[in-house]
Amino acid sequence: MPASSPHQAPELIVSGVGQQEITITRLVRDGCALLLFVSHDCPTCAMTLRNLGPLCDGWQRAGLTCTAIFEDPLEVAVRTARRLSWPGGVASQPQPFGTSRSYSLVSVPTTVLVDGAGMIAGRVTGWDQPALAELVRSAGSLLGTPLAVPPATEPLRKPGCMSRAALDPELAAAVAAPAGGDELEEMFERGWTDGLPVVPPTAERVEAMLGGADPAGSLGLVPPAMGEATLERVAACAVLAGCRPSYFPVVVAAAKAALDPAFNLHGQAVTTQPAGQLVVVNGPVRNEIGLNGGMGALGPGNRANLTIGRALRLLVSLTGGAMPGALDRATLGQMGKVGFCVAEDEEISPWQPLHVERGFEPGQSVVTLIGCDAPLSISDHRSRTPEDLAYVLAWAAASTWSTNWWPLAEPSVFIICPEHARMFREAGWTKQRLREFMFGCVRKPARELRRGETTPFVHAADPDEVIPKWTSPDAIVLLVAGGEAGRYSAVLGPCTGMGSAIVSREVQRRVS
Repeated sequence: MPASSPHQAPELIVSGVGQQEITITRLVRDGCALLLFVSHDCPTCAMTLRNLGPLCDGWQRAGLTCTAIFEDPLEVAVRTARRLSWPGGVASQPQPFGTSRSYSLVSVPTTVLVDGAGMIAGRVTGWDQPALAELVRSAGSLLGTPLAVPPATEPLRKPGCMSRAALDPELAAAVAAPAGGDELEEMFERGWTDGLPVVPPTAERVEAMLGGADPAGSLGLVPPAMGEATLERVAACAVLAGCRPSYFPVVVAAAKAALDPAFNLHGQAVTTQPAGQLVVVNGPVRNEIGLNGGMGALGPGNRANLTIGRALRLLVSLTGGAMPGALDRATLGQMGKVGFCVAEDEEISPWQPLHVERGFEPGQSVVTLIGCDAPLSISDHRSRTPEDLAYVLAWAAASTWSTNWWPLAEPSVFIICPEHARMFREAGWTKQRLREFMFGCVRKPARELRRGETTPFVHAADPDEVIPKWTSPDAIVLLVAGGEAGRYSAVLGPCTGMGSAIVSREVQRRVS
């Protein structure tokens, strides 16, 4: 609302990013200025900066400068502004917050309009869309040009948080001081981890991860404990895992795939098997968020790969209750149960990428979920024909799951390195030809499979009947990933006995 009795705006005792001193005179030299007093840990401040940010450039061109003045250290202010995509100026004031006191702040956010003469022309406390729209119209009148006003979206009004200037100085200093407790240790004590340190899921971080999505939106119930996967909980798991907000659509797509009944997450979550969930990402989103499908694709070093897979597993553990030793009864487990995500290298692959095989268009971004065992490395530096190489790859999988448990209907996932893929490309082998060759060469007489654990099928067969490792070539899944040097591929054994299907979901650019 406009000020009832305009008075001189107090000078600013703040620091900024550039070399120039931030003064009222400098801010109003092109017309007038908006001062937004904010704090990094106030959700209403975050909402205000996010709502006003898209208007700043237009206001600036018209002569209205916008500066966010944080009651926080400068490095915190800059980081918060960057996260909220705030394009205006950024300033920080030191304790005891003299600038906020001189402006008689009670709460943040408080927005102050200063005219070209350095007089306070109006102020609004909290998020109040009608009052802020009127304040902007007042600025437009001062400048002689209409200005875009904040859109009337819900909520129209929201109170803010207490300004540190309104606190007793000693209490304000205590609030601003580093916390005495250890946040990382607190997360362990709360049971909010997978055994590794996590990022505390503050309201501010979860809001940023959601990116405007409805926090109450539900993806369904997470087995085995059947906790509800609201988008807020999925976002909290993504924060805990260390994801960037740009990864969140991929995390949501992975969660939707995992919660499809055909995937049978319940069986995978409670079994004594070491079953984990492999997240395969295809399409443009791979490059947009920096997923690794090249050197070290199954190992450390890439934030997107590691945190996306981990976010899904934290959802299963924390919302689904599948914690080791509790509902998760895995005898040994495997590191793939911490998180397992890989991008297929579609540019290197001689074949159709996985998502196109599964019916999607090449330009779609897709997440495919496969229940599987840990990877087994396959070294082959000697093969000189595609037949020899295919034979080595296939027989490497002969003992996955169990040496004598043949045939397997569930998928074995082969991750073919670029050097191996090149041999098949140069020989003109299609995926289907490779599958059929691998299926045909891994066979044994039933009599050789009747030791220890084996299948009723083998027991019922004639001793001389030749049994294949898989029930059909379709049980062989082929992906291409890895560094361009080195002839090391891998096979991931199946998650079997529970009818778990491979499930794919498209990545939606806007989560809803």
